[in-house]
Amino acid sequence: MPKFDIKVIQAELDQGLLRPFYWIWGPELLKGRELLKRIRKVAQTNEWGEENLDGSEVDGATICDSARSLGLGGGVRLVVVRDAHQIKGPEALTLLFGPAAPQSETSSVCVCFAKDFDARKKFSKLLADGAAVVSCDEVLEDQREAWVQYLAKRQGVQVSAQSLRRLTCMEPWTLDLIAQELDKLLVAGSESESVIRDTPGVWSSDEWVDHFFTKNRAATLRQVAHLAESPDQALPLLGLLSWNAKQLAGFLADAEFGTGAFKTHPFQLNRLKQWSQFWKLMEVIELQRELFLLDLSLKQTPLMPLGLWTTLMNKFGH
Repeated sequence: MPKFDIKVIQAELDQGLLRPFYWIWGPELLKGRELLKRIRKVAQTNEWGEENLDGSEVDGATICDSARSLGLGGGVRLVVVRDAHQIKGPEALTLLFGPAAPQSETSSVCVCFAKDFDARKKFSKLLADGAAVVSCDEVLEDQREAWVQYLAKRQGVQVSAQSLRRLTCMEPWTLDLIAQELDKLLVAGSESESVIRDTPGVWSSDEWVDHFFTKNRAATLRQVAHLAESPDQALPLLGLLSWNAKQLAGFLADAEFGTGAFKTHPFQLNRLKQWSQFWKLMEVIELQRELFLLDLSLKQTPLMPLGLWTTLMNKFGH
């Protein structure tokens, strides 16, 4: 199934080339929205020449009519369709398909955002043959840090090493969620960084996670009362533990079976090498199960958080 890499489309736009029809799909639609900004810039579309439609409310023929209508004030007419996977009668959209051409030779551009691309459907085969199908794939774990730094620079946010590690290890992880977290940092400043307070000093969540995976039970237990009283910090910390447990399991499995398939960013790789001295693969798998049960208990049962966290520390600490 042919598809266009975003970089290929970006290269065309850098040359002033536009395609009359784009089908953008996948979990990381922030990439697609960034692409739309570049399409809009090359198309030189003004505020009167752009129309936004909902795919659940219009059919393919209506979208074609909108794209072919005359724009006002010059520039290329731009039609943006969200939830395009819900369009009825999508086959009519093939009338808009065509090759890349200079902006001066392009009358309209249709950009459809969809949640998926089902290659089994007849229309999907038509898309693959005649349109620019752009997949916004998930960001690989070893690429997360670079994306965080890119978004931070774009949003004008100064990110500390601690925040960079926290944002890289968040779960669930999407570009949209990272952009939201960076907005929070921009508004609140460095004071918004998640910390676990101790007496007399202050520990970062990153440092606490390191204590946990080096099985420093005494150090982790000192924070149990705070975790039990502060669910706004405890739940994100639980997400960090789960993500790092998944990484450690992958690292240990790769070391045990020699697949060479495990990839992560250099900072995380160094930590995993250190932590691996304290863990066996089956033990980490058990930890993943316990973290899932802890998350379930904290959110859905009346059990006391203090007891739940203490049990976890005692079971996996030394």
